[in-house]
Amino acid sequence: MVATSMEGGAWCARDISLRAQKKFLSRVGGAASARSLVLDEHAAKLLDQFLTVLRERVEKREAEKLVKHVIKAAVKLGVLRRHGQLSAADDRALAAFRSKFHTVLMAVVSFCEVEFSYDRNFLQDALRDSHQSLKSVVERHLSDKSVSRLAGVFGLASRGDLLDSLFAGQIDENVLKLSRMLRKELDRGLL
Repeated sequence: MVATSMEGGAWCARDISLRAQKKFLSRVGGAASARSLVLDEHAAKLLDQFLTVLRERVEKREAEKLVKHVIKAAVKLGVLRRHGQLSAADDRALAAFRSKFHTVLMAVVSFCEVEFSYDRNFLQDALRDSHQSLKSVVERHLSDKSVSRLAGVFGLASRGDLLDSLFAGQIDENVLKLSRMLRKELDRGLL
C-alpha cells in the first residue's frame, strides 16, 4: 500500500499515523488505546516539515516512505509500552535512545543557529548510536521487516550527501523552519 494519505491534496503525517495505529491496534488493543495514541499536533507538524525538507533532497516516494516508517515504529513501540510488553531493560534502552536522539536534535538546531558549526562525522556517529539503542528493543519485539525499515530510516538520515545538503553552506528556509520548530519543542521539554 502506498502512503498517499491526503488532507486538502497534501500528504499528511497525522493521517498516516492514524491508519498505522488503527491497523496495529486492531491486532493488539482496543478503542481506548487508539484514542491515547493519536499523533499529537506538534509531532504531526514536525514530521510534515521534515517531509517537506526531505522531498527537496530525495525522491518524493522515498521521503514519504521514510516518514511513514518512523510513524509506524513509534506507534508500535507506544502500543507495546502501553500494554506492558516492554521489560525494564527495554525501558532503559528506550531511555538511552531518547537521550541520544535528543543529542541529534540539539546538534541539528545548533548547526542551523551557529554558523560553521556543522560536523558531519559527529552527526553520523550520534545517529548511529541512536539507531543501536533503538534497534536492541525493536529486534526483540517487532518483525524483521520493522527492523529493516528502521535500518533504512537511519541509513538514509545518516547519508553524508543528505546531511551536507542540509547543513553545509547556506541553509535553506525550510530547514531553518524545521530547526525553529525543533527548538520550540526542545525548549518546551517535549523532545
